[in-house]
Amino acid sequence: ISLISFLVSIINMLYNYRPVKVVCSIFIFTLLFAACTVVKNYPVNKPFVYENKIVLTGDAPKDEKKRLALDLVNYWDDSLKVLPVNKIGRNGLSIYNQVIDKPPVYDTAAMTRSLLYMSSYLNSQGYYNFNIKPDSVIIDVVKHKPQIRAKVQVSVNVNKNLSIDSVSFDSIINPGLREIALQNQKESFLQKNKPFSNTLVSNELDRLVNLFHKNGYYKLTRENLYAEVDTIDAALLEVTLDPFEQAQKIAEAASRRKANPTIDVLIKQRPVADTNTLTRFHNGHVYFYPDTSLLKSIEIDTLINYKFIINQSNGDVTVKQNFPFIRMEPIIQHNYVENGNLYDEQKYLKTLNTFSSLGPWNQVDSKIVERVDSPRILDYHFFMVPAKKYSFGYDIEVSRNSGSIISGNLLGISNVLTLRNRNIWKRAIQSSTVIRGGVELGFSDTVLQTIQISLSQTYSIPRLLTPWKIKNIKTLDDYNTILSVNGSYTDRLNFFRLRSAVATFGYDWKKKNRGWILRPINIELYSLDTLNGLKNAFVTNPFLRTAFNTGYVVGENATFSISWPNKNRPNTLNNFRVSAEESGGLVGTLSKGIKDKVYQFIKFESEFKKVVQWRKTSIAFRTFGGIGINYSNDPVLGKSLPFFKQFVAGGPYSMRAWGIRQLGLGSSLVSDTNTTFRDRFGDIQLEANFEYRFPLFAIGSMKVKSALFVDMGNIWNLKNDVDNPGSKLSLNNVWRDIAIAAGIGLLRLDFDFFLIRLDFAYKVKDPARLSNGGWMSIKDFEWRNREFDIKDGNGKELKRNNFSLQLGIGLPF
Repeated sequence: ISLISFLVSIINMLYNYRPVKVVCSIFIFTLLFAACTVVKNYPVNKPFVYENKIVLTGDAPKDEKKRLALDLVNYWDDSLKVLPVNKIGRNGLSIYNQVIDKPPVYDTAAMTRSLLYMSSYLNSQGYYNFNIKPDSVIIDVVKHKPQIRAKVQVSVNVNKNLSIDSVSFDSIINPGLREIALQNQKESFLQKNKPFSNTLVSNELDRLVNLFHKNGYYKLTRENLYAEVDTIDAALLEVTLDPFEQAQKIAEAASRRKANPTIDVLIKQRPVADTNTLTRFHNGHVYFYPDTSLLKSIEIDTLINYKFIINQSNGDVTVKQNFPFIRMEPIIQHNYVENGNLYDEQKYLKTLNTFSSLGPWNQVDSKIVERVDSPRILDYHFFMVPAKKYSFGYDIEVSRNSGSIISGNLLGISNVLTLRNRNIWKRAIQSSTVIRGGVELGFSDTVLQTIQISLSQTYSIPRLLTPWKIKNIKTLDDYNTILSVNGSYTDRLNFFRLRSAVATFGYDWKKKNRGWILRPINIELYSLDTLNGLKNAFVTNPFLRTAFNTGYVVGENATFSISWPNKNRPNTLNNFRVSAEESGGLVGTLSKGIKDKVYQFIKFESEFKKVVQWRKTSIAFRTFGGIGINYSNDPVLGKSLPFFKQFVAGGPYSMRAWGIRQLGLGSSLVSDTNTTFRDRFGDIQLEANFEYRFPLFAIGSMKVKSALFVDMGNIWNLKNDVDNPGSKLSLNNVWRDIAIAAGIGLLRLDFDFFLIRLDFAYKVKDPARLSNGGWMSIKDFEWRNREFDIKDGNGKELKRNNFSLQLGIGLPF
């Protein structure tokens, strides 16, 4: 902490001198962007491959051409590939250099092979009318160096790719398979008028095999199906004796194929020697071995004498164990293979994966056995290797700015001790006891801002405990009942001490790409000690007194999240989350002494994230919106949300040009001129973030990356406050209040399992900047906003920089 404080002090001191500022700025940007290419161990007096490039044109959509261009790079012949490696620069001022080591000698035969590879790839993607040719080969002799560089360029005009004219399953011989395929034709990857590719055909055959496995066809494999394609124009099959008419038809067909090439796809079935291949199988008995040794073979030994054998009441499931490791209830609740039903590969794999993810077991293997005496009946055997019942863990966490001083450490570093019990009461219930101690760091006024200690106990029960029976519970992929209690102590140095006790009861469940969190019972008790720093702040900002008061939260909360890829852009991932929290709705049922201390509010949050990943670079986008409404009529508790439920902005995971809790409210200047407490809390938050992420170089297994980013947003009050003008959200003044930051990732060290980053951000538009409408001025560029250079009670100057350096772990979003 002392080292970080010293470095920040040095940086601030240097930036006070304008000549140093200019020199440092030029030097930093030169380091970042003045990279050069260095060639090593090149062949002398021979042309070698220095650069290869693909120029792609045609009628394909822009995104499709971008995808093809990225993929075609992989089809250069090895003798024509240029593989520059990014390394730390030793020449000039650049941070890194592109180094081409041992470039290959240019060979025309390698060009021919490259064109062949690229043509085969385009054919696999449904392009058959393309034109591909070597556009140019430039031989460049570098002056003062014995280098003969060959720059190779290929031009590809893709034209239109094949579109699907028809898809037929009528050629499937087996009537059962044919009927299933026709019933599910809407889900086919091959649809009329859609682009054709071999990848789609392969995906369709895989879909059909999975579909047939879901309907009892246990022995059917991918080899039993194939696709036949036909591009012949049906008009050419019409019989005519006039040779001129036939020639005209051929010419018309060729013209149609060029303008709009189409293809017919027929899914067919190969003949089989084993009749059972096309026969449906049914489920038989299910056996579980929950205490299997890790070294034991999964071969079934009928001579083993298990001491504890439990049978389901109807006799469909048997649990065999050497000691009483697990009860029957969790086995039945998570078994999806039902006796007498058709073989369903999805339910079989779901059973396997579910038990693998439950806490009591480290590994789960299985074996399916076809009965000898009863053909077409399958028995299932699941061999389960237990995990250690108790485990102890130690972690270091870095938590993000969460908008709540209780739910996280607001960019804090925490030491976490965890004790786990994986199988309470032999019902696969997991217990987790966590002790967390952490600090919050900042670079605005003091390095050490907050100390937090907490103790929590959580029970995760692998079933939904409800007063009523839930139908179709096994259609879910995962479900748990969660019971949690937490006690914490937070010391915001010199301002307040907050003690809390939180108890929640609720449910988590997932289905495919959707997840739900429901907490119908959420009780939070708080006790607040106001210290001198905050008391002094009440004098200059009386509105803070309404937020910093003691009360209880008695209510419920819920969260829904969904993530999905883009069908047309498989490299795109979208994620959406919405949550709601309510408190005080049941105050009428509480006693008067408690009722007067319960907050009455409702709070909503919504977040959308999108990441578009390319071969090396990516674009990430995030929007966030939140609002909290206090509907209480109480003169004290009814003026705003409690501060620990309000929104905050700034820090390495939010508006990065501002420190933690240092942005807002709106265009208010009260907090900027406050000489003591400068933290800001709001009832409303709007934020949008954009990043362009790219690699720089690699040092061994560590990858060094960077990013260009823009942050926009602010926080506001919902109600007007005469003591804090400009803090209320007004539609007429939203643009005036929006803050904008732009910056660059100076250093992002990616170790695969975690990432450390140092981001630099500048306030492009600051609502607290009085001049130029809040926008930065290029003509009068300043590293500091000198409009608010004030001193605290100890005579210390409170500086307000126009820039910020943010240290974080993990990506910001």
